[in-house]
Amino acid sequence: MNKLKKNKNFYLLVDKIINKSSSQKIKILKFINSADSIYYKRAEAFSKEFIRYLKNEKINIDFAIKAYLKLCTDIMMSQKYFIKFKKYPVEDEKKAYKEVYDNKKEMKSYMIGIGMSQFLWPTHYAMYSFFIDKILNKKSNISRYLEIGPGHGLFLLQALRNLKQDTKFEIVDISKTSIKITKSIIDFLVKKEKKINYTTQNIFDFESSNKFDFITIGEVLEHVTKPQEILKKIKKLMNKNGSVYLSTCVDCPSIDHVYHFKSIGDIEKMIKKSGFKILDRRILPVEDKPMKEIIKNKITINYCAHLSN
Repeated sequence: MNKLKKNKNFYLLVDKIINKSSSQKIKILKFINSADSIYYKRAEAFSKEFIRYLKNEKINIDFAIKAYLKLCTDIMMSQKYFIKFKKYPVEDEKKAYKEVYDNKKEMKSYMIGIGMSQFLWPTHYAMYSFFIDKILNKKSNISRYLEIGPGHGLFLLQALRNLKQDTKFEIVDISKTSIKITKSIIDFLVKKEKKINYTTQNIFDFESSNKFDFITIGEVLEHVTKPQEILKKIKKLMNKNGSVYLSTCVDCPSIDHVYHFKSIGDIEKMIKKSGFKILDRRILPVEDKPMKEIIKNKITINYCAHLSN
């Protein structure tokens, strides 16, 4: 707790959350009390910018806290449904679009909540760190960057800050609200002019005469009914020597998850069938239990990977 208090902006956010939710208090403090100095540096930097952004957008900080807690509640309710009925609560892509992606109020709350989760959930932070490592390792070879479904914009922000000044950025999302939020975050936080093109479009309809050196597709595959078709699409958009950061999840019910990956094997079979090689990966169960128990009880597993041709 002493480490936390030294980081005043992060402490402000965490303190507000744990005072409103005893279950979140146990989970969050368990995670952050064992975190290293790099984590605290990143969490404080995020919190400082996040609070500044909220003020700039005239969003009350309590709205952000409610958004995060609503996200946690929505996931818990989705999990209960999944346990009872053995399927995700949403199985129709069009329904997810109508109720979430095309709903300004819902999408705004969802994006803010997910953004905060990057530093409050161990698996989300691990995937974020994995992404940063891959971008840093590849930065000298990336001239064209494509991100599909930027959501809260934190991954894009890291790419913008770490890649070459003349890198060209293409951003595609089916949700107008997501694009608007991402653009507002980037415009506010990135002072140097960057070549960024935002497109509100289904990735299946997206065309480009250029090939991309790095493609980011985080938490997208589980939102569509035909994820392998997206992987095939990415393959066509990717440079011969390019690479991909991908993340998705197993047994992961949510208000907008449509496709149910039942195992890590399911994910990796689809990746390889689409013509990709797995260079590196992280398998991240959301609970600290033996893997046999995780699989048996269908506990969510987050997954991210770095892919090449």
